[in-house]
Amino acid sequence: MRGAYGVKGWARIQPFDAEAVVLREAKCWWLQNGDRSEPVEVSAVRRHGQWLLVKWPGFEVPEAVDVLKGAKVAVPRSAFPALAEGEYYWSDLIGAQVINREGQVLGAVQALANNGAHDLLEVEGALGRLLVPLVAAYVDDVDLASRVIRVDWRPEWS
Repeated sequence: MRGAYGVKGWARIQPFDAEAVVLREAKCWWLQNGDRSEPVEVSAVRRHGQWLLVKWPGFEVPEAVDVLKGAKVAVPRSAFPALAEGEYYWSDLIGAQVINREGQVLGAVQALANNGAHDLLEVEGALGRLLVPLVAAYVDDVDLASRVIRVDWRPEWS
C-alpha cells in the first residue's frame, strides 16, 4: 500500500491493477506490514483517480492510518470474482515463461503494468527486460496449467 493517509476516516491506497476489481469487491482484506499480518473488515471503498479510498473500523484518525505506510494489502483467492474466458488475474501470470512463435524463450513474467492503452507483460530473461503488450494481436495462448504464455513478439520490438 503506497501513500496511506487518513482523512475523515478514509485511507488512500494505490492498487497494482488499475481496475482493482478484487479489492473493490472483497469485504475482508489482510494488511501485511513487515512480519505482521492482520485481517480488516472493509466498511467502504471507492475509486479516486488512480487510488482507492477505503474505510476500515479502527482506522478513523490519520495517526492510525499513517502506521500502515508501506504495508501490503492481500485478499484471499476465494474472494476473487470469476473471470470470463480469456481473462486472467495478473497474479496468475507472474512467473510464467514467455515463448515466441520461433520457440525462443523471452523470459519469465516479473510484473505487469498498464500504459493507459493496454496491459504490458514485464518479461525478464537472458535477453534483458522486455515489455510485451498483453493484447490478442500479440498473445497467441495463455496456458496457466503449464505456466507458459505464447506470443508473436520479437526481442528487438521492445
